[in-house]
Amino acid sequence: MTSTQPRVIKKSDPARIEIEWDDDGVTVYSAAQLRTLCPCAQCVDEITGVRRLDPASVPADLTQRDVQLVGNYALGVVFSDGHSTGIFTYPMLRENDPGSR
Repeated sequence: MTSTQPRVIKKSDPARIEIEWDDDGVTVYSAAQLRTLCPCAQCVDEITGVRRLDPASVPADLTQRDVQLVGNYALGVVFSDGHSTGIFTYPMLRENDPGSR
């Protein structure tokens, strides 16, 4: 079983976020990868669950301007395209690890 509790969250590069988990696993997201996963109502239809955001519309050179803890369960990210309404829960971040696909 994989851990969904981060030990360390690093944002030393504005184009990526690295999460070290309690079970020693590591997940690395580019800002663009994270943006395409945004679960907010603007990006995913609240009723149908259908993704509204076209991943092709997310620039590959996207960066994050700020990363904030949301309680003890998620991250909030302000992206360079101005988007800031997604709440990225730790389980969601671990489940969608781009390195495990």
